[in-house]
Amino acid sequence: MSNDEKANDPAKDINEVFDDILLSEEKLIAESYQEGLKIGIAKGNPEGYHLGYHRGAELGAEIGFYTGVVESYLEHLKGSNTPEKVLKSLRDLKEILDAFPKYNAEDVDIIEKANEIRAKYKKICAQLKVDAAYPENDNLSF
Repeated sequence: MSNDEKANDPAKDINEVFDDILLSEEKLIAESYQEGLKIGIAKGNPEGYHLGYHRGAELGAEIGFYTGVVESYLEHLKGSNTPEKVLKSLRDLKEILDAFPKYNAEDVDIIEKANEIRAKYKKICAQLKVDAAYPENDNLSF
């Protein structure tokens, strides 16, 4: 039975007719919302995926660079007369790098962790008196 047929049904009182009109508007709003949600998900998911993928790859390359430099320095400085303070800083940064999440963890703020790593890395470069900045620093968009 269509809405017009329901409205013309003599068995319905005026309150039922008004309720049907009110409910048909709410039903139309709910259907429109669901349709818009489906369209938004279909368009937004691929774009969000690609953005996350590329930003994740950039961050992964940066973390990999720092890990390589720190491991190289730790190996190279074994048995040298490098101050213990510098070696401790290198070991501490290595621990932070090793603990960096490899998979998506909702309870970890990876941007905060990355900033912590960058700060410790800069400190180590200053302690070692080297300029070993990440070559892509100017291209990062975090």
